Amino acid sequence: MRQKYLFTPLGIEHYYWKPTPKGLPDTEGGLFLRAEDLAKIGYLYLHNGVWGGKQIVSADWVKQSLTPAIDAGDGWKYGFQWGLLPHGNPQRLMFAGLGFGGQTVQVVPEENLIMVFTGWNILGNTNSIERDPIKRILPGLRPHGCALGIH
Repeated sequence: MRQKYLFTPLGIEHYYWKPTPKGLPDTEGGLFLRAEDLAKIGYLYLHNGVWGGKQIVSADWVKQSLTPAIDAGDGWKYGFQWGLLPHGNPQRLMFAGLGFGGQTVQVVPEENLIMVFTGWNILGNTNSIERDPIKRILPGLRPHGCALGIH
């Protein structure tokens, strides 16, 4: 089902989804994707479930998924498998798929920005991995995607 309705439409061919002892996909941390394929998931949600002009995931599901449902502490909220972090002034939400050891896809909708991190920090504090992009990358963005002094 995941192959037919999600992975094939997105062009995701190389993945591993660890099964649970009952043979079901381990949805809490068993999906292994290449960085470019993880970015496709972020893109899909950034564009309300549309990929290549086709609705792959319903826009209503995307909206529900990215609606804060639980206060996860330390400023984080939680939707359906997405971490939601308020940032900026006025405050807006970025969303992130937070994986084991700091594997993340982070999406900042108002910047049309998708970031993928594939580090492996299983023994350290992944909090900085999740927050540093907001602190370091967003302030460096320029209008029109042009760095200072480059025209």
